[in-house]
Amino acid sequence: MKKLLMLAVLVATLGLTAAAESPIKLSLYDNIAWPKTNHANVVLGLVDANTPTVHGISWVIGSSRADQMWGWSAAYGYARSNEMRGIQGAIYNVTTDAVGLEGGLVDINKGTFTGLKTGLVNLGQEMKGLQWGFYNQAENLTGLQLGFVNNARRVECGLQIGLVNIIKENGWLPVMVIVNGRF
Repeated sequence: MKKLLMLAVLVATLGLTAAAESPIKLSLYDNIAWPKTNHANVVLGLVDANTPTVHGISWVIGSSRADQMWGWSAAYGYARSNEMRGIQGAIYNVTTDAVGLEGGLVDINKGTFTGLKTGLVNLGQEMKGLQWGFYNQAENLTGLQLGFVNNARRVECGLQIGLVNIIKENGWLPVMVIVNGRF
């Protein structure tokens, strides 16, 4: 009887603290999770994990979504972070503002990316660092693009190395083979 009462108190206590912050979150699908929390240090998910703030590790088999991801995020399907600081890897990655390493088959950045972006297809707005893949695209590039096809609207200070290199506004030439850039 005492063990059952202690277990009930423990579960009730976990339920009270789960609404704000929890060190671990186990997620089956979206809001089907235990505990239901907005902040977690470790997120483990099966189909879909939607946690607004993750400061630590997120490992999900399906898709991982976080507004703020600081640490390491891995998903076999889809990973989305509005603000990412650290490492994110998935088949399909989407970030808004990111600093760190992003890798997968398709990597899309809708804001500023600073660091290393590696994937089959890398698409970005404001790219500062290295894009390494088959097809790399950036609106504004400061850094290096390594790939078979590199495409940038504008290069502030950078270099493209690949089979086809396109800089629409201010490159040495609009299209060059092997190397193109601006310093």
